[in-house]
Amino acid sequence: MTTKTTTPLLAFAVCFALFVIPHAWGEQDCYKDKVLFKRECDLSIRRGGGYIEPFDDCCNVVRRIDMTCVYRIISKMEEETKDVHYVYFVSQDCHKPVPPGNKCGSKD
Repeated sequence: MTTKTTTPLLAFAVCFALFVIPHAWGEQDCYKDKVLFKRECDLSIRRGGGYIEPFDDCCNVVRRIDMTCVYRIISKMEEETKDVHYVYFVSQDCHKPVPPGNKCGSKD
């Protein structure tokens, strides 16, 4: 093979591997869902105050996203400003509960 043919083929192989490997490891990609959830449900999941029932915009997002995945990938740093218990309450109040036994962030 010539260099002209090998370079694009190699580039394709690398791009393909970058997209396939995380899925092969069983990782779900729901980081965009988490960003959307945090933005629309911020008042309800904010640490430091009492729980506020979610607004319609928040529940509309919750119904569209993979809440189990979002629940699982909350980072320790996010837990400083977001209350994981409130995240669970939002999932319940929006009628898309996270199944029992799922890990939330750093909590077991």
